[in-house]
Amino acid sequence: MADLVIACLSQKGGVGKSTLARLIARTYAISGWTVKICDFNTTQLTSQKWARVRDELSVKPSIVAEAFISPSRLRREDFNLVVADGRPDSDQSSLDIARVSDLIILPTGLALDDLEPQLGFAKELVDKGIDAQRILFVLNKTDDSAVALSEARDYLSDFAVAQQDIVARNSYQRAQNHGKALSEVADHVGKLAERADLLAAEIVAHINDMEAHAA
Repeated sequence: MADLVIACLSQKGGVGKSTLARLIARTYAISGWTVKICDFNTTQLTSQKWARVRDELSVKPSIVAEAFISPSRLRREDFNLVVADGRPDSDQSSLDIARVSDLIILPTGLALDDLEPQLGFAKELVDKGIDAQRILFVLNKTDDSAVALSEARDYLSDFAVAQQDIVARNSYQRAQNHGKALSEVADHVGKLAERADLLAAEIVAHINDMEAHAA
């Protein structure tokens, strides 16, 4: 039985759910957890292909990823952590995944085209019985505009939003092309790996706080 289930969900493609699924999986794997990414996007299999590249290039720690269609099986997986990388085009599948997850992460860009559907999705989850405390937004593909970040946070003010965002950089994409997570970007890039680690640490802390309050 899985000890922890984290879902990365979206109602549209390209907002970063697979990127976050990989970062979270790698973060727990380097701490000794057994980790599996369950890839519900069976058309593209983005995370499964990434894990195969990671294995082919001998990137450690190794991370298991598998195509998945049954949300009810997530809790039955024999891994410490299961990360669900959801489909962008299935309301029912996303709701079923959310219901069995400890934390639901909703990535979004700063444009209203991303913000609006993701906020609507979060409100729909709450309307269908998901505790809003289990939802965490992450701002992805950001730029250097403090104003744009502030406006996005204000727009999402009914929900928790991670303090650390993911800046848009080609180095992040190249790292993922080679089976790496954001936190494994090349050292010469500077602070990008550190920024990714800060986000991962924030997500872990958020989960720990939730568990502490539930105890």
